[in-house]
Amino acid sequence: MKRRYPLAVYIILGLALIGVAAQAAKLIVPIVVFGVIFLLYKFPPNTWGKRNRRTSGSARPRRSKNASFRVIDGNKDGSDEPPKYH
Repeated sequence: MKRRYPLAVYIILGLALIGVAAQAAKLIVPIVVFGVIFLLYKFPPNTWGKRNRRTSGSARPRRSKNASFRVIDGNKDGSDEPPKYH
C-alpha cells in the first residue's frame, strides 16, 4: 500500500519552499554587489585599456641623466662655537 502524507504536510512544505525562495531572493542582491566589488578589486578598470606591450630588441631603454652633485658654500663666519642664544 502506498503511503500518502496528509494534506497539512504538503501545505507546510509548500510554504517552507516559498519562504526559502523569498530569503534566497533577498540574498542575491548582496551576493551580486560583493561579487562585482571583488572583481573590480582584482581587475581594476584602469588596466582594461592597457595592452601588454613588450619592448622590441631594437628599442633602447630610456636612461635618465645623472645629476651633477654641487656643494653650495655657506656664509658662516668660520667659528665652530655654539650660538650665544639658544
